[in-house]
Amino acid sequence: MIKLEVIEGVVEDLVVVDADVNYLANAEENSQTAGLISMLQAAAGSPGAAHSAQAASDAGDPVEGYSMSVAGQSIAGSFWKTTFKNGDLVKVIGIKQNSVFLAIAVADPITRTIWMQPHCERGTIEQKKYLLKNSMLFVIAIFSISTVFFTNPNMKLWFYLACASLSSVICLIATVGMSWGDLMTFANRMTQVGTALEIESPGTINLVRSTRAAIGSGKPELPMGVYYY
Repeated sequence: MIKLEVIEGVVEDLVVVDADVNYLANAEENSQTAGLISMLQAAAGSPGAAHSAQAASDAGDPVEGYSMSVAGQSIAGSFWKTTFKNGDLVKVIGIKQNSVFLAIAVADPITRTIWMQPHCERGTIEQKKYLLKNSMLFVIAIFSISTVFFTNPNMKLWFYLACASLSSVICLIATVGMSWGDLMTFANRMTQVGTALEIESPGTINLVRSTRAAIGSGKPELPMGVYYY
C-alpha cells in the first residue's frame, strides 16, 4: 500500500476547469494521472496540452479539475465540486509524480471539511459493512419477490428456495462481485487519507454519516463531494 504524503499551506494560483475523469482501478494510470497532468499543463498554457487532457479523460465522471500551488508545490486534482479558494489554509493529501503532486483529498483542518475524490466516502471496514448490509437487503428483496410465484400450489418449497437462491447469487456476482475490486480501491484510498490525517481508526471513516451528523448539529450544508470529518 502506497503511503500518502501531506502538504500543508495556503492555496495560491488556483485554476478550476470542467473535466471528465475515470476513477476506476483499471484506468488509474492511463486516465486519471495522464489527464490531471495534462490539465495542469493546459491551465498553464502548454501547447497541445488541452487536447491531451481531453483524450485522457475517456468520458469518466463529470468533475471539476483544478491546479494550484501550495507551499511552493504544483498540485493537480479533481473533485465533484472544488469550492476552496485562494488564501485558504489547507492540507493536501496525495502522491508526487514527477514535478506534480496528485491530490486525492484536500482538508481544511479548522472547519474539519474535506474534499475527496468521487466514490471515496468510506474506509475499508465501513465499506465492507455497507456492502454486506446492502447485499443482505437485496437477497431479502429477491426472496420477497419470489414469494409471488410460490403462491402456485404446484410449486414445491425446495424449487422456490433453489430459484430464489440462484437468482440472488447471480445478481450479487453481476453487481457487487464484479465491482468489488473498484469499490475496495476507493475504500483503501479513504483509509489511506485518514491515516495521513492521523484520524483514529481510519478504516471506520464514514464521511456520509459524519457529514449528516455535523449538519444535524447546526453546521451548514455542503456541496456534493465535500464532507465534514
